[in-house]
Amino acid sequence: MQDLKSLSLTEFQNALTALGEPSFRAEQVLEWVYRGVTEFSEMTNLPKLLRQKLSENFFVSHLTPSFVSGSSEIERAQTVKFLFSLDDGKEIETVLIPDFKSETQKRLTICVSSQVGCAMACKFCATGYMGFTRNLTVGEIVGQVEVAAQWAQTHWHQRITNLVFMGMGEPMLNFERVMEAVYVLTSHRYPFQIGERHITLSTVGIVSGIERLAESESKINLAVSLHSAIEEKRRDFMPVAHQFSLPELRKVLTTYYAKKKREIFIEYLLLDGINDGEEDAKALVKFARSVPSKINLIDYNPIANIDYQRTSEARKEKFRAVLHEAGLFASVRRSRGKDIDAACGQLATRSISTKRIQPISKRNTK
Repeated sequence: MQDLKSLSLTEFQNALTALGEPSFRAEQVLEWVYRGVTEFSEMTNLPKLLRQKLSENFFVSHLTPSFVSGSSEIERAQTVKFLFSLDDGKEIETVLIPDFKSETQKRLTICVSSQVGCAMACKFCATGYMGFTRNLTVGEIVGQVEVAAQWAQTHWHQRITNLVFMGMGEPMLNFERVMEAVYVLTSHRYPFQIGERHITLSTVGIVSGIERLAESESKINLAVSLHSAIEEKRRDFMPVAHQFSLPELRKVLTTYYAKKKREIFIEYLLLDGINDGEEDAKALVKFARSVPSKINLIDYNPIANIDYQRTSEARKEKFRAVLHEAGLFASVRRSRGKDIDAACGQLATRSISTKRIQPISKRNTK
């Protein structure tokens, strides 16, 4: 027996063909599945023989949260974190972030994981210290949205409007499954129907993945976790920089923009005394001018046993002023869910080793 949700659409179509059934039945079946029907006998528009074959060869898994926690940081609606236990005993986390400005302005963002753990080992990210276990299946990615959407509808009577692949894992290293999930989450055939332009895929700078996204027909947004535009510094706390240099990254982003004509989001985590000086700001200006982009400055969120510190408001404003004076758009992204370890960089399903981890030394802090 095979989990139907673990298959891509093409894989399921091939499986049906092997059973002597037409491939077009695949989407009919998936329409039922993603509307919550898990018993093949209840899929009444399918031939009886097909339903029997499905029952004999497949089952439909369902992602169930083992723990749900809510943040106490805001009054109107809380940031919510879901801990999911997968069928193989592995765990992932997902975050639901409400932004309800008024009755007519309600934005609800879900931060989705794409892998169990992460192989990128960025020194400021809790997930990176977990190491990499495996990629998530299509069903496990979409399942996070299914559960969170039901929760949001029950508690807030609100649908999910935005989705970011900024949870656990590097999405570009699970590209096929992530893009298959995007299809399910955006297609009019299924109940989610999140607009492609309301979905953002964040990468630490996997050049080959950005090339694939540029070649695709997808209209989703691209965000790049840069965190330093100085090569040596970036290599200090982002091992991926040893594989993909800043010139390579700049080149592929230029190509991406030429094909997509869409601005790129540059994510920049400010670390006190490390990458928040005037030299750092000027380097970021030089990098960002090479391709149309919007810059999100992010506050560091504390992680157990890691001694990085958050940049002061004064240094942050000085840094942002350099960007503004250069004519670049830069906003400060307010972290949500710090008190439940649900903010940027904090997702980890087990504690980091009690051994104290030393950050890179402070330097070039002028």
